[in-house]
Amino acid sequence: MTFRTRVFALVALVVLVATGASTYLTFILAENAVTASAQAQQQVMRQIAEEVTQYGRNHGTWEGVAEVVAGIAHRTGRRIRLDTQDGTVGIVDTAVLEGGPVTPMTKLTIPIDARAQLDLPAAPGKERETTLLAIEQYRKEIRFAACLSRAGMQPQAVTGQYGLPIFTNLTAPADMVDDCRAVAPSLAHSIDRDKEEVGRCFDTPGEGPAAPGSRPAATPATAPGRAQHLRTCLREVFLTRISIVGPEPLRLAVSSEDGIDTTPIILAFSVVAVPIVLGSLLLSRHVLRPIQRLTVATRRFGEGSLDQRVSVDGGDELAQLAATFNGMADSVQRAEEQQRRMIADIAHELRTPLANVRAYLEALEDGLVSADATLFGSLHEETMLQQRIIDDLQTLALAEAGALEYQRSAVDVGELLDSCRSAHQPAAAAVVVQLEVTAEPALLVHADAGRLRQAVGNLVTNAVRHSPAGATVTLSALRLGHTVQIRVTDRGCGIPAEDQPRVFHRFWRADRARTRATGGSGLGLTIARQITADHGGTITLTSEPGHGTTFTISLPATPSPERPGEGRAPSHRTSV
Repeated sequence: MTFRTRVFALVALVVLVATGASTYLTFILAENAVTASAQAQQQVMRQIAEEVTQYGRNHGTWEGVAEVVAGIAHRTGRRIRLDTQDGTVGIVDTAVLEGGPVTPMTKLTIPIDARAQLDLPAAPGKERETTLLAIEQYRKEIRFAACLSRAGMQPQAVTGQYGLPIFTNLTAPADMVDDCRAVAPSLAHSIDRDKEEVGRCFDTPGEGPAAPGSRPAATPATAPGRAQHLRTCLREVFLTRISIVGPEPLRLAVSSEDGIDTTPIILAFSVVAVPIVLGSLLLSRHVLRPIQRLTVATRRFGEGSLDQRVSVDGGDELAQLAATFNGMADSVQRAEEQQRRMIADIAHELRTPLANVRAYLEALEDGLVSADATLFGSLHEETMLQQRIIDDLQTLALAEAGALEYQRSAVDVGELLDSCRSAHQPAAAAVVVQLEVTAEPALLVHADAGRLRQAVGNLVTNAVRHSPAGATVTLSALRLGHTVQIRVTDRGCGIPAEDQPRVFHRFWRADRARTRATGGSGLGLTIARQITADHGGTITLTSEPGHGTTFTISLPATPSPERPGEGRAPSHRTSV
């Protein structure tokens, strides 16, 4: 299992456990809190509704209810609002009365109805007269109670016959009671309307007397239903007619309780946080331990201890990171060692010609040799050798740094090989080696002709140097698919298989004594490889000891007007 998978599994497990626990606890706490809050809110609202309703029953009016509501609000610490049933008229709002902050109200409301409920007698036959009498009696009592309330008295309602209230006040003066009774006469103009409304209940189809010869209005099984309907209709008429003077129905709204007990929630989150913290500690321990080892090794590596390595445990991403660090450290250490060897090689390469020049100069100074043309020629040869080494080093440094300039254009490979043959013909003739060019026509590559000629020239120089007298060095070019291959083949002694990986290294030469009898500066092949790589190509070799060596440069081909091999034969040139 990879480290990413383990981290994902651990995090997913922690998240699932934490989410499940928090969801469950939150659900339970929220359900309990909502239930408790709703129950408490309903209890408070019921208590407030009872007090307000009792005030309306005792006083027969809502006048003065604001003081009672303000007292209740002060006692409970809640905002209380009384509105009409349809919500169009506001009766009392304690937030407005006290001038305090307007706290949010709950959507839950309770209806308040202080009107009396008509209790008709069980015996049928007198419903009409009882209802009309109850309406008139209630109106008188309500006006009497309202009169006492306006005079500052506190009337008390006692339920009398038919559920009607009877208002009394033992503390009120007798003359005040008489005066209030006197202002509560019958409303003669409403009696006729009362009779009309009550009569509608008896005029309902099926309720009137049956016509002669007709079937009975109802069977005994349905008579109780008609009686219940009549009683319901009369109660509704009673409420409608007493509303002219009685307290109208209201709607009560109360603000929710301020402050929430967060202790259970904090406890729940604390319980949920435990697995998260433990999982995080486990994850950090697993992750930070190898990272800490990498940090220590990196710091020591930066201080110069190139032998620093870290252990690789497992096969996850952290193990891959450790392996990558070890690989980087190996590369840096090899590069450091290669740089040291290169400096030693440069010193060795320059030491011999400089020693020769110094010896000649000291001999001239001591008068041991004469300054003739031969001496100056030898000094010039040694100086040119040093110059060539320095020029090669500069070219290689620029190429590896990406600062070597290239002037690219379409280059005919056949013409380039002809020019290389012409340039190296004198040196080849001096050692009796033939140069042969074989190239398919119209082979084009996009390259810097001068730099590419330099790379091929280095290969030719190396081939001529290692070819015996009378041998032939072949320069060939052909197209394979989208690639142009340039091959330089000699018939020399070849390169052993164990030496072939080091052929392109700086200052490497086949001769173990590092003499110049069979080798140059040791940089030509390295420069050829870098120039080829800068052109997007590759350079390879095949060699068999005793049978010669072939170096192959492969470059991307440029489309030509005429495809190779169609109607034209490959050109063949030989020079000695």
